[in-house]
Amino acid sequence: MTTTMRLAAFAIDCPDPRALAEFYGRLLGWGEIDDSEADVGWIELVDPAGGARLAFQRDPGYRPPTWPSRDVPQMMHLDIRVRTLAEGHERAIAAGATLLPQPPDQPDAKWRVYADPAGHPFCMCAGED
Repeated sequence: MTTTMRLAAFAIDCPDPRALAEFYGRLLGWGEIDDSEADVGWIELVDPAGGARLAFQRDPGYRPPTWPSRDVPQMMHLDIRVRTLAEGHERAIAAGATLLPQPPDQPDAKWRVYADPAGHPFCMCAGED
């Protein structure tokens, strides 16, 4: 017998779980936040389509990645699909993201790198699903 498994959440360490959940809520257009475990430093952002949640857990010793430098390497990043890079850029900046430098060896890439308010890099990727 095979056990059915599905991804329940993708957890991201940060200094302020609520602030980061609210940022990603603005960015993705996901409005529902489950803060039933906020007292232990864990907040989840609910995918309205029923997919895996984004979870944010408090890490008092959190150090943001120094992308593209490897001094403090990124441990993960999210790729977010958008129709155009211009649309993704507007959405990211309006939500509170910071545009990071494009790697010089990839000036025409169909993606752009941003940092969320806690410093995690994420990419806006142009194209259709």
